[in-house]
Amino acid sequence: MKVELREIRKYFGPVRANDGISLTLQEGTIHGLLGENGAGKTTLMKVLAGYLTPDGGQIVLDGKPASFSSPADAIRAGIGMLHQDPLDFPSMTVLDNFVLGRDTGLRPNRARARENLLNLTRRFGFAIDPQVEVSRLTIGERQQLEVIRLLSLGVD
Repeated sequence: MKVELREIRKYFGPVRANDGISLTLQEGTIHGLLGENGAGKTTLMKVLAGYLTPDGGQIVLDGKPASFSSPADAIRAGIGMLHQDPLDFPSMTVLDNFVLGRDTGLRPNRARARENLLNLTRRFGFAIDPQVEVSRLTIGERQQLEVIRLLSLGVD
């Protein structure tokens, strides 16, 4: 998917975190966003991922305008954000964390979720035991779990 950010503006009172930022991301390419602390990098990504609403500008996905009122909206459009500090529940198992946040009703199919988790870990060369408590994982393994969760939701 081609992602375009056009003249994105996000202000916090008098602070201009993003002031007319334009950026185009082509499908299949890798990009780095560099800048000093406080330069607005995280703010821009939070706008793209639906955590913040821009004060101006436009997000365009494959040539069509898009707007997100929540991270769930962005995920449905194929965009997710991997946080520096994993958003997980350390006292729960890997599988429990994997299942959380899905529209699966009150009783998710744990066998299907486990199979999906194992398929994704194999596909990406990760070795995460679904039954281990997240608190026992390394920070790298916790980030792998976050990647797998995002990919399982259909983000690009």
